[in-house]
Amino acid sequence: MTTLIIKSDSDKKTRLLKQLAEELGLSATTQDFEELGIDSMVKGIGRKATDEELMTYLSKEIESEPIDLEVAFSKYLPAK
Repeated sequence: MTTLIIKSDSDKKTRLLKQLAEELGLSATTQDFEELGIDSMVKGIGRKATDEELMTYLSKEIESEPIDLEVAFSKYLPAK
């Protein structure tokens, strides 16, 4: 099975694409598209995120300084 996600801000084009899909014998549904953000990453978005969505989300803060793993998990690690 293949899922195709098309972003469109035109109701007319969306309606025509859905009509074409149905004429081809494909199932077609429309739903509002939710950009990945902190809430959607924590709570989920009801479907698997696409590779493009993940790359866009993960590269948003590319200029920020990475956190050292030992510092990030220090309170969970046993004391040395």
